Amino acid sequence: MKNLLQKIEHASACKVIFTDFFDTLVHRTVHPHYAIKLWGKFLIRELGLKITTDELFSIRIDALSYLSQKMKLKGIEISYEVLIEEVHRRLINSESLSDVSSDYFIEIFKQADYVAEVSVQFKNDAIISSLKTLKEKGYRIYLITDFFLSKEIILKILTFHNISSIFDGVFVSCDLGKSKENGSIYPYVLDTTNSQASETIMIGDNKKSDIINSGKFGIGNVHTKNLKHHFRNKRNLLGTDERSFQEVCSTVEKRCIKGKHPFSEYIIHFYFFIERLYKKAKQDGVKDLFFLAREGLYLKKLFDSYQELNQFDGATRISTHYLKASRQSAQQIALKPLREEKFENLGGMYGQMSIDQLLSWFFFPKELKKQLFLELEVGPDQTYSNLFESELMTKLRKNELFINHYEKNRSNQKEAFHKYLKSFGANIEENGICLVDVGWGGTMQECIYKFLKNEIPVTGYYIGLKAIYNIEPDTKRFGLNFSIYPSHGISYDILKANGQLYEQLLGAPHGSTLGYTLREGQAETIEFHETNEKNVFENHIKEVQDYMQLEFKELFLGLRSINYSQEIVQEYLTNMAMRIGILTNKKRIRFVNQISKGFYQNVGENKVGLNYSLGQLTSSKRSLLILFLRSPEKVFRYLVKVKPFLYAKGLYWCSWPIGLAYYYMKFNFWIKKKWFPKRLLRS
Repeated sequence: MKNLLQKIEHASACKVIFTDFFDTLVHRTVHPHYAIKLWGKFLIRELGLKITTDELFSIRIDALSYLSQKMKLKGIEISYEVLIEEVHRRLINSESLSDVSSDYFIEIFKQADYVAEVSVQFKNDAIISSLKTLKEKGYRIYLITDFFLSKEIILKILTFHNISSIFDGVFVSCDLGKSKENGSIYPYVLDTTNSQASETIMIGDNKKSDIINSGKFGIGNVHTKNLKHHFRNKRNLLGTDERSFQEVCSTVEKRCIKGKHPFSEYIIHFYFFIERLYKKAKQDGVKDLFFLAREGLYLKKLFDSYQELNQFDGATRISTHYLKASRQSAQQIALKPLREEKFENLGGMYGQMSIDQLLSWFFFPKELKKQLFLELEVGPDQTYSNLFESELMTKLRKNELFINHYEKNRSNQKEAFHKYLKSFGANIEENGICLVDVGWGGTMQECIYKFLKNEIPVTGYYIGLKAIYNIEPDTKRFGLNFSIYPSHGISYDILKANGQLYEQLLGAPHGSTLGYTLREGQAETIEFHETNEKNVFENHIKEVQDYMQLEFKELFLGLRSINYSQEIVQEYLTNMAMRIGILTNKKRIRFVNQISKGFYQNVGENKVGLNYSLGQLTSSKRSLLILFLRSPEKVFRYLVKVKPFLYAKGLYWCSWPIGLAYYYMKFNFWIKKKWFPKRLLRS
């Protein structure tokens, strides 16, 4: 800024520069009060408070007003530490805060203020450049600001902007009990810095506080009017959080759709799962999260990234672990002695199964298999619709060879898994185990709980929860993006429809865990990586995941400065799932077909690939049509399969009417929301 340099350099007596901070050196992209709302958003998230941002905002504003009247000081002159104490007392009294030490509360309070400010600030590069030039020429430069944040926070903000070296000192109204607003800070700073008013110039945007009041003490001044920034602050009183939220999410969604990575917009689903997981874990006081293989590998990567980006480190950080497990390996460790084991959970899950597959499941060596086939007089490839209830199983239960190896394998699996679990170094005896996975029912959670003899709580956090098992107080589970439990609505029916796509996009570069073993006293996993599955990950999924990681960061940075509600989030996720499911195209269908070739199912017949069938639709078209007209979400899981089905039959050209279903669904939901706000309609 040439005018600033010229004015100061032409003032030959000037040796010292005082400068304002906000709306002079830095500007905000939001109204100043909105930064306090963001402070509330971050404080609630980090402390797990069950209170709204608006309520917390009001508590802070009222606390400051009360202290101002009580101490007969301007709000900006109230000590930051005193304000923190008052807010702390109010939260305790309203029972919004418990089991949080005073020191920890103060630490998070300050960090939330810092993060809120830097997330909405940008530098006035012209003035900063001029100040750097003046600093090089030997001028002493001091920062003077009327603000409710302490010098400690201001110094962190200066470091964040890489401009702390410019200043010889920093003076903040709330630390001194003096302000520019009434002029009391100026003689104090002049005296403290041993500066002469006649040799000093004040730079600032506020005519009264920076210009008139400094002039009363003989200090020269340069008025930086910054009218467009003042206008922007007034304009930012208008608008809605929902609109800002929509803009950020839709920008990412459109960029993903137009890009070369099909379905990468699913990162929006994963982002909000990670955000909700973090908030829920904080509410529950979780210290360790165990991400279950294989979908958990990428989810762990996103969660770790989220913790890095949110700038709340140190003691507040949640430790994350990657636990290699599958339904097969988890069921191994949960097995009871053969005389007690009824295989209740296995019969329906594994469907058609041969004796050879069963013995492989229990890690029978080849020689033992051959001997058993001879003793039982059965062919290895003969399949049974329910092997665990068959006459063959009755014979196996009496066969000494089978009994001995079954018990040996059961014992080995439990011992190996016990050591494997211990290797993570988490205090599960005291804190329990918190599992993270894609979903859908909690089979592995149930098995691990049984392995721990039903004595240690095992909690599950899932993207979605589709089935309700025998949930007990120590096996709570939560579907954070959608859940059938404790009740479900429209969003659940929409979001659950493409469950397999969540799993495919969350693929991992390693095989499925079949079980556990000990090698030289160390626990190891026994894995199998199907060739097609490996190729699909390397040729398709890896690239999509790498791209989604970049968009994850863009979402975080874009949404950090917006105080949005979870209702807004859920509505967006639901609408996006409808668009993805119905308004698909050939390119995306081909991509699904390609990645489905590597979708390895490590249960039952160990099939690779997915088969899309419309058998459900042909049974009762009339009833499905009536159901669609009344509650279209109930048939959405069928709708998403129509285009892939027609494409496979070479009839994609006649699929265009399916797109109309999207607009009918939007209309149907709007009608219900507008005309039936009591929500008494249930389908």
